[in-house]
Amino acid sequence: MKIRMTSLGLPAALLAASLFAACQNTARGLDQDTENNAAKAKPVLKDAAAAAARAAEDAKQMAANAADATKNAASEAADKTKEAANTAADKTKDASVDAGQKSKNAASHTESAMDAAAQTLQIKTALIADKTVDAEDINVDTDGKTMTVTLKGHVPTAAQKAAAERIAKNKAPEYKVVNLLVVKG
Repeated sequence: MKIRMTSLGLPAALLAASLFAACQNTARGLDQDTENNAAKAKPVLKDAAAAAARAAEDAKQMAANAADATKNAASEAADKTKEAANTAADKTKDASVDAGQKSKNAASHTESAMDAAAQTLQIKTALIADKTVDAEDINVDTDGKTMTVTLKGHVPTAAQKAAAERIAKNKAPEYKVVNLLVVKG
């Protein structure tokens, strides 16, 4: 049997092979970028949380210093002045505690948002890399507060819908996966 090669056969085969290799390199690059970015973000988040905790401690100390100064000045004044100074000191303490808590919450929300973004990127990258799933019309939304990953969009088959859910669960095992993908063949 003779194999006959047309003038377009070899270039087309070479083009297909190079595109396949490029897609694999892109998926590996996305995985590596995801891992690198997540690794870089964690120390920054820890530093931000530590800075917020230090700021809260400083605010508490300043509030305590202000309360002590107010108490010393109030002891020389009339009883009504003492009551007003104590009320102001209590409100200052409450405000500083509230400010410290808000700083801690902000750091926590920032870390949660960064973790959710990293999860989204890891899942989308894994879906793109998996050759059994057509990830073109799949949207991945991750909510760090509720620890939920939601898959939306369209896939050609029920098997791809199930595979997409499995991939999301593997990449984000601590998250709940909600699969809202619609099968459109």
